[in-house]
Amino acid sequence: MSIDTYSICPCGSGKKIKFCKCKDSVHELDRVLQMIDGGQLVPALDQLGTILDQHPDAAWALAIRGRLFMDLREYSSLEENAERFRRLQPSNPLALTQSAAAALFRQDLSAATELILEALTESGQTVDSFVLDVASLLAYALAGNGILLTSRVYATLAMVSTGYEDSRMAASVLQQINGDPGVNQLAKAVPELISPPENADWVERYDEAALLLSNNKVVLAQNKFESLQRSAPLQPAVLSGLLNCAIWRGDHAAQADLLVKLSQCEDLSDDTRARYLALAQIASPDADGLMVQHLELTADVEAIDEYQMSMIANSRFEELPAEALEQFKREGDVAPRAAFQILDKNSLNADDEVTTDNIPVGMAAVFLFGKETDRSARLQVVGLPIHNQSKVEELLGEVAPNLNWSTGEEGQIPLAVTATPQIGGLRAEHYENLDSVVHQLVQQRVPETLANTPVGLLGGVSLKDAAGDDSKKLERAAMVRFIEGEDNLIARDETLIDRLLEIANLPKRETIAVSNEELEEIPGYDLDRIDPTNLDAENLIYLIQRAQQISATTIGRKAANALLQQDTESVGGGRFIGSKLIAYSFLMQRATSSDDAVAYLDQAKAYAAENKLSDASLLLAELGLRLRRQEIEQFQNTVQTIVSKHSDNPEVMGRLQQILAQLGLINPDGSPRNQPGPAPAAAPSAGGIWTPDGESAAAPAAPPAAGGDASGGSKLWVPGMD
Repeated sequence: MSIDTYSICPCGSGKKIKFCKCKDSVHELDRVLQMIDGGQLVPALDQLGTILDQHPDAAWALAIRGRLFMDLREYSSLEENAERFRRLQPSNPLALTQSAAAALFRQDLSAATELILEALTESGQTVDSFVLDVASLLAYALAGNGILLTSRVYATLAMVSTGYEDSRMAASVLQQINGDPGVNQLAKAVPELISPPENADWVERYDEAALLLSNNKVVLAQNKFESLQRSAPLQPAVLSGLLNCAIWRGDHAAQADLLVKLSQCEDLSDDTRARYLALAQIASPDADGLMVQHLELTADVEAIDEYQMSMIANSRFEELPAEALEQFKREGDVAPRAAFQILDKNSLNADDEVTTDNIPVGMAAVFLFGKETDRSARLQVVGLPIHNQSKVEELLGEVAPNLNWSTGEEGQIPLAVTATPQIGGLRAEHYENLDSVVHQLVQQRVPETLANTPVGLLGGVSLKDAAGDDSKKLERAAMVRFIEGEDNLIARDETLIDRLLEIANLPKRETIAVSNEELEEIPGYDLDRIDPTNLDAENLIYLIQRAQQISATTIGRKAANALLQQDTESVGGGRFIGSKLIAYSFLMQRATSSDDAVAYLDQAKAYAAENKLSDASLLLAELGLRLRRQEIEQFQNTVQTIVSKHSDNPEVMGRLQQILAQLGLINPDGSPRNQPGPAPAAAPSAGGIWTPDGESAAAPAAPPAAGGDASGGSKLWVPGMD
């Protein structure tokens, strides 16, 4: 194959082959690519090595060889290749990207981020797909390390880059961040640049810096913003520019610092300042303003048997199942021989009625480790909030008297996790009517815990104690703003924020009246403040889908209920017939109790039947719901209904087979297991709130396409066929 010498050289230098040092060796390119296309990766590496021996300046060979080393996970060879590539062409974006990948694989995220930024700067208008591949990997690693804002900008870069076709990883990163109810809503959007005052004499310089930033010239933009800061200190526009630079550079400490400075700008509204201060507690994984201090207590003993027996006999200690012990194994350590949850009340007997007054909640956990070769047997208490220390030590004195407890590492747990009651001490008989009790418990305990837990943001005092301190008004508002973004908390109690505002001596939130045209401009962290009653059906559907995407449960429920009140069947020429199934599905997934979920399910099925719509997705969702409620007969009936009504739809039957295989009822090939029968429902997880989408089988599948190829009936075995 002849090489067009006027085409761009594949080495990444941006030069045409005719003017690149690769011109003497690039004729070998076609042969190497044929080997790679044929799956001959190792021979291709050998050939590239031969080419580089003969042509040491063949940068294109280094570019391809680096990608092959990544595909083969030969990370040490990748680093050596990257070093050679950069010595040959120090400003080549592909060489810089290979170095970034090498830094990424050795867990040096800071170096990887700086190198990717340099590669973007050197790339100009056209960014190579390899640079975007590594940027996506970087986004994934940053998200895993809690540097969420930086992760978002790199994932978004890969998603929006023109011509880039492999954005699956970037899309997955964004989906995980957006859809995780444990990620605060404030972290699901990157703060925008603030416009400068129109009459400022530095507007032109600001515009130059902003233009550099928009073109990924982050280091140059930062230099200009820093110069501006010297002449215009504490200007919100300049600080927002520096903040965006810090986000691109992955400097999470600088992000938190700049967010605090923005919160101090009196030119901004009180709510905006509180939002910036709240985001400062999220931007850096090292931020501890809204973390709760936890202790670890350890005592060495001769043997653990007598203490284990004492804990088993004590109703304030709930033994954890043996199969759970392995998950408590720490790196370089052995699993405990036994573990107990320490409860604030006695465990319940089988015939006790569960109420909010007697339901036990965990305060900490104690692990019992046997004697090892190099260390004695020991008892270890973990997850102990400082404010529970005296209560737990008193209980330990009952089961393990006269022990010397030493304080180990102090740890930190997020405030939202600490506020969620960790229920224990229940028996299987208690689960049937547990939903309503847990819901009431959450409404009682969560506001109380949030209001009375000391936090660093408030100077080591609680929200309740700081309520009368005017000097801490901004910090109080920031704490409530932070909690407002915690979907795991407010989804369980939609009155929570109003109650906390009253406790904190803060004004009520203002409801946002929004038109259909303005809806898309509302940021995710303000969605829960919207009044959706005046929106049309199309925008209500959009709002429900957006709420689903970013896990904004409160506004999703409001929009779903508003949609159910509209006459969607007679408007839009029939375009919105069936849209209420979207509303019912959301309400069912986000119900606070399984009884509510069943009610929404029944309404949805009645609506589908009345309007002659497919109920396949509803029936598939019902499987997990019935299993969770231990309604085995209804579960089997639902399976039979799916088979009888949708056996000619391969998509539905394939999804049913997948669900039954996940539940262990059938083999992957559709054949029955030896002893079919649904597994027992799990005990309530942390917090005890029932969620239909907590089980993979409960998530509703996408409605199948109308029609579908006839398959002559299903040959899938289902429970009840025999």
